[in-house]
Amino acid sequence: MSPVKLATIADVHSPKFLNEFKTALSNCTPPDLFLFAGDMVNRGKVNEYSNVLDTVESQLGSDFPILACFGNEDPLDIRDELNLTTKDRLTFLDERSITLTLSGSRIAIVGMSSFSAELLNAQSSAAAEMRTIFEERALQLSRLLQDASSSSDYLILLMHFSPLRETNPTEFSWWVSRAVETYPPNLIIHGHIHNSIRNKVEIGATTIRNVALPAIGSITELNL
Repeated sequence: MSPVKLATIADVHSPKFLNEFKTALSNCTPPDLFLFAGDMVNRGKVNEYSNVLDTVESQLGSDFPILACFGNEDPLDIRDELNLTTKDRLTFLDERSITLTLSGSRIAIVGMSSFSAELLNAQSSAAAEMRTIFEERALQLSRLLQDASSSSDYLILLMHFSPLRETNPTEFSWWVSRAVETYPPNLIIHGHIHNSIRNKVEIGATTIRNVALPAIGSITELNL
């Protein structure tokens, strides 16, 4: 089996970094799979998602699937519209998974979307209620990882927020750590951290990559 070429990015915040995104794409070759880790458009500007996809197609073509999760600037009230706008061009994984056969390998991608602004703003005011919500999400993620791992050769968790307490201590990252203990993915892709210095971390058998464009300055390309 030949390697699967993965391209991934987050935090284009179009139109804010659209030109930088275009430049980054010009240095790439078409992948087997492209992953968007949230906040591809700025502050819920739904119409900008077409510009992002047009930019990808103009640079790399469209002969590969694109999968995405929602970021914190993709609020709940625009997600249905985003799905309609990007229909047939992109698939959002909102607390669900998909398994693709690429170059003879079964690649499973589990997508977890970010929390609503209302939920994040409630972090300090309703600790007990928040803990229950995050425990439920940890259980849901564990189930998704378990199901996906049983039908794949390689498992990817796609999410917007960093799962590391060290880089993202205010986002209740412990719930992700709990979820991945039994069924650790091979790779966790995230964005959100614009100013990180260390963009690759390995914990056990899991590699964690921050792919935020402002942090990396390029498309993150990997061979699986």
